Amino acid sequence: MRRRRLKKGAQAQESLNNQALGRSRGGLSTKIHILCEGAGLPIAVEVTPGQTHEATMLEPLLSDVKIGGKPGAPRKRFETVAGDKGYDGTELRQTIRDHGSKPLIPHRRRPDGSYPEEAEGFDKGLYKRRNVVERLIGKLKEYRRVATRYDKLAESFRCFVLIGFIRIWLKGLLLDTA
Repeated sequence: MRRRRLKKGAQAQESLNNQALGRSRGGLSTKIHILCEGAGLPIAVEVTPGQTHEATMLEPLLSDVKIGGKPGAPRKRFETVAGDKGYDGTELRQTIRDHGSKPLIPHRRRPDGSYPEEAEGFDKGLYKRRNVVERLIGKLKEYRRVATRYDKLAESFRCFVLIGFIRIWLKGLLLDTA
């Protein structure tokens, strides 16, 4: 059986894609895209090369959501979805609305210094709670295997991120009952 020959550059790029490694200012890196609920418990995760913009992973993260509770089909929406100014775009806001949620994203200023009309109803108090994602990433980085990325393949790394999430969920459940 003959192996398909790839050019050296194409082979290197395919290898980097399998490993979710990408170039950034600091060298090769990986991004962990996380969707969490209001208390900071993880719901969905994706792993991509470091140069991938966060906004490109919004649709896959929202599509992965399945919230149980009541009998019947699992719910697939949050009341609100918060994001930083990197998610400010009409397409991204519409994606959030299509998933049945309200976007909570600050608007960028226009070149003349004004804001769009829809920026008036922005809830700053609710937006301040967005830091739960940053705190969740901090908790995840307590696990050395995730913080230093020992795994070569992206799927193996993602599995250890999920194990870290399981530990975070269990810790939260055990501390609530004690």
